[in-house]
Amino acid sequence: MPDQFLIGALFGLLVAVFAYAAHWLTKSGALATLVLAVVVYGFGAWAWTVPIVTFFMTSSLLSKVGRARKVQFKETFEKSGARDWAQVLANGGVAGALALLSAFFPLVESYPLYLAAVAAAAADTWSTEIGVLARGRVISVVSLKPVPAGTSGGISIVGTLGGVLGAATVAVSAFAWYGEFRTAVVILVAGVAGSVVDSLLGATLQARFRCPVCLRETERKRHCGKETELVGGVRWIRNDVVNVACTLIGAVVAHVLM
Repeated sequence: MPDQFLIGALFGLLVAVFAYAAHWLTKSGALATLVLAVVVYGFGAWAWTVPIVTFFMTSSLLSKVGRARKVQFKETFEKSGARDWAQVLANGGVAGALALLSAFFPLVESYPLYLAAVAAAAADTWSTEIGVLARGRVISVVSLKPVPAGTSGGISIVGTLGGVLGAATVAVSAFAWYGEFRTAVVILVAGVAGSVVDSLLGATLQARFRCPVCLRETERKRHCGKETELVGGVRWIRNDVVNVACTLIGAVVAHVLM
């Protein structure tokens, strides 16, 4: 209904302005958040809005925890700091598409799939934000050999538990609307599965570069003022592409399990 889209626009504007002022989003990220809010609230009201806002708020707050330690990873990650439009859509685009699907194909039970996509984004983000704070052993999800903290495809016990907690938080935030323990388990499992696939892609297909000046491995195309050299993965498969795959896998796993 038109009123629902208007409320979505007003709510999205409020969130976008607050997040931009808090330096959680860039201008483009704030605009993408506004558009996503209109779609999600317009077609799904609070049942669809609360989970994705829960993911966004908790993940943004987590990103500010331990900033002193996270500074060392700034030059390793492709993007750090405020999220731009690509990051917003990488984490929320699949969810937005499922909100549209629910409107045009109402006979398809897309709500659990939507929640699984959001849970996967939360699991991936929480595992990264919490994992880089831990000082325990980090291993490659593929080779199982020790790797430096912050390495794409690196996992740790603390980071993995953080991912599980992130997916569970999304599942709990929407429980009032679906109210079935089995569905909660599906959302949790699907969310964690998406995060695991994210790590696998990060260790194999995601582009990895090396700086010719400091010889540091990074996700960035430029480092120390120079073009970096591709040393692994596929050049066009960057972190945003991997995040889209993460949320898509979460939704697919939920569809299979439901």
